[in-house]
Amino acid sequence: MDKAELRRAMIAQRDALDLDLRAAKSADICARLVELLGRLDAAAPRIVAVYAAMGSEVNPAAFAAAAAKRDWRVAYPCMLSAAEATACGQRMCMRAVAVDDASAAPFIAHPTRAFAATDIDSNHFPIVPAEALNMIVVPLVAFDQTGARLGYGGGCYDRYLPMLSPACQIIGIAFDEQRVDRVPTDAHDLPLPHIISA
Repeated sequence: MDKAELRRAMIAQRDALDLDLRAAKSADICARLVELLGRLDAAAPRIVAVYAAMGSEVNPAAFAAAAAKRDWRVAYPCMLSAAEATACGQRMCMRAVAVDDASAAPFIAHPTRAFAATDIDSNHFPIVPAEALNMIVVPLVAFDQTGARLGYGGGCYDRYLPMLSPACQIIGIAFDEQRVDRVPTDAHDLPLPHIISA
């Protein structure tokens, strides 16, 4: 099965999970992320990056709220317009968002839309340098026992993850139902060092 076929099959399988089951599994995964965060010996500025769940993805919102309560800054991916992506060499950056401001962040409400710098108040939602992150939570469509990850096909995380500090904890999260025997990979695909599933 090629990547596109596997992606379609896994999203359909994930979509078919009962809503209550997805919510319970998301809560379990978030609790395990909070536990891991508590074990991190992180120096200031203590920043974690999460994502805004789309569709049937594992929802890390409870983890983001718990991290903020523990005085961690929380950042979310913001897709960049073509001109800005060319200028900085990336299609995605991470922007810090205060808990009370999440509903005002357009890149959280529209996670796949590309934004120009003028679309976002950078004083209110500052870009967080990749090397400043202590932890990043990565979405995925499928994974295998080697840590190989199948994403949505844009390569944004494959380009972003190499910019992180070696000390940054990279955690993929998924439902157990997203585990497969083997994820087909290309040379640019990076395996994840840690995957938490439920």
